Amino acid sequence: MTQPLRVLIVEDTPDRQKILTQLYRDQAWVLVESSHRAIALLNAYDFDLISLDYNIKGDAEGDTVARTLQNSRNRNSRVIIHSMNPKGAERIAAILPRAIQMPVHRMVRSNAYFRQLRAAINEQGVEFDWNLS
Repeated sequence: MTQPLRVLIVEDTPDRQKILTQLYRDQAWVLVESSHRAIALLNAYDFDLISLDYNIKGDAEGDTVARTLQNSRNRNSRVIIHSMNPKGAERIAAILPRAIQMPVHRMVRSNAYFRQLRAAINEQGVEFDWNLS
């Protein structure tokens, strides 16, 4: 991969923010905590990858962001649902069936797995199997 990916991270929990910004540290990422800010950026900028949580700050949840995404200029972007809320993740997946469900806890199940994910993102961009063995 020659150019960094443009990544939108939608997460409001500091511990998870740290994990996700480390995962995407070699990319051009933007971190937002609220549904309002995520929706504004989805309508204003192009992203290659959107990492989306369900429970976020603001008056709407991740499924509202997903509905906006579905009809935005970013509708063809790769979406990773990193939510730890299984029911919320399912709601997002129902709106965005091409999205990949990868809860944060799976990303960090081991240091080796986390490094594999980072390497795959850096080498292959968004088109790789997130369920690495």
